[in-house]
Amino acid sequence: MARISEDLDKKRIVALVIFALVITVLAWQSDDAYHGYVMAKHLVEGDGFVYNIGQRASATTGPIYTLLIALAYAITHEMFFTSIFVNVAFSTAAAGIVFFGFCKTKEQLMVALAALTGCASFVSYTTSGLENCLLFFLSALFLKIYFSHERFDSRQMLGLALVFAFLATARMDAVLFFIPAIVYVYLMKRRDVSFPGACLLTLLGLLPFILWELFSVFYYGFWVPNTAFVKLGTDIGAIDYIKKGIWYIYYTVINDPAVCVIPGTFVVMAFITRKLKNIYPAIGVVLYGLYVIWIGGDFMLGRHFTVMYLISVAGIIHMTNELAGENFRLAGIYRSAFIAAVASCLVFSLTFGASVGKQYLVNGLYAPGAAISDERAYYSPTTGFFANVRSLIKDGRMCIEDTWNYQSTDEIRENGWRGNITDNAPGILVYYNSDLYLNDTYCLGDPFLSKLPAIKQEQWRIGHLKRAVPPGYRESVIGGTNVIEDKDLAEYYDIILKITEGELFSSDRIKTVIDWNLGKYDHLLDSYTSDL
Repeated sequence: MARISEDLDKKRIVALVIFALVITVLAWQSDDAYHGYVMAKHLVEGDGFVYNIGQRASATTGPIYTLLIALAYAITHEMFFTSIFVNVAFSTAAAGIVFFGFCKTKEQLMVALAALTGCASFVSYTTSGLENCLLFFLSALFLKIYFSHERFDSRQMLGLALVFAFLATARMDAVLFFIPAIVYVYLMKRRDVSFPGACLLTLLGLLPFILWELFSVFYYGFWVPNTAFVKLGTDIGAIDYIKKGIWYIYYTVINDPAVCVIPGTFVVMAFITRKLKNIYPAIGVVLYGLYVIWIGGDFMLGRHFTVMYLISVAGIIHMTNELAGENFRLAGIYRSAFIAAVASCLVFSLTFGASVGKQYLVNGLYAPGAAISDERAYYSPTTGFFANVRSLIKDGRMCIEDTWNYQSTDEIRENGWRGNITDNAPGILVYYNSDLYLNDTYCLGDPFLSKLPAIKQEQWRIGHLKRAVPPGYRESVIGGTNVIEDKDLAEYYDIILKITEGELFSSDRIKTVIDWNLGKYDHLLDSYTSDL
């Protein structure tokens, strides 16, 4: 028995090495990742955890992930290869939990490896530079703790709560996956823990997230990152968002069906078992799926389904193992269904999906009706791991700097401006010009423009909702003096400047932060809003 276990462990190690090699060979970086990376760079270089030097604004949706990138950057002072290493490490650790913590047979190991390396979306976001890699690791860790116990003592409950809190600081909406499961544990599966004790454990476990939120409102002035305001103040109807969300699912399915089919399979299997412990994680997957539709999906093909994909792979394997000792026939059906689902999705992706599904997405072109793109296909020629290795060997420089080579900051530098509001300030451009103040009309890092309503456009893209630049605002940024023409907007801009650039511990600033969060300055936007 020990020999069989030792032999399986060797195969697990081999599978893990293969997984790590696959994602490293295909490694790339998303432009959006560099909106967070520039914050990590500024932090390490002593300029604060900020997007633009001198202004406290956050453009990262995953603060704990960005802080981990900053920690790695502090050691190497090199961002591209360092961040890829961090991404590969977390994604491989997640796969390791699946291989060592869930796979009990050679067959399961092979199917799990095929599932995790054969899903294009999942592989793409293992190394994209976004927070997905950390979400993969934390999700796998949560499931390992959750499925390893029938009842939970105080230490195990605290462990779940801590992982839950870190998930919230990695990406706030990711907690939807695990709210049903953690509520189930805390209310129904406690062992030797009273209800008041459970409440105390909840508070202790959520402390990392609570502390971050308190820091965020004190340091930045706001409970949520600037990116949240960009996506909230749109005045676009729910039906329009839902339509976009449905398009997002459609184009994801015809291009990479596994990332949607496997979660669907997991949900069906979980309900068939009639076991609450399996059903609650499945409910979490359904909740997040509905949430993705509600928010209009994403512009990145498959990205929002990758975490539920990992959860589903681990969940199906767990249920198969669980049923093996209870209902051998049903366990066999689950095993066969999982293999068939993975195999058929891979065949579809390599045949029909490759020829038909990608007709609108090849080279990152937008899908009609949804403006969805294959981000890896678009960016990997200049942000791919091996593309940059070749560039270093051949030209002595990294080709990632050429990603936006048609964009220029020459006008800003030649005129001696401190910065500007440009039509487009992508993350990589901002990172390699981090000495300048750069924002654009998408305003991911602009704490003033992001509070204004979005321009209403017939053709709009998720995550890319422009704001009109009020007369005088661009000149205010260039010259450093508030010359906005609209008096109410000018006053509002002064308030934002006090919050984001004023003396951090000033009592006047702290009062302004409190007043802003209580909505006491909203009236200053009323006349501007009504004019749009």
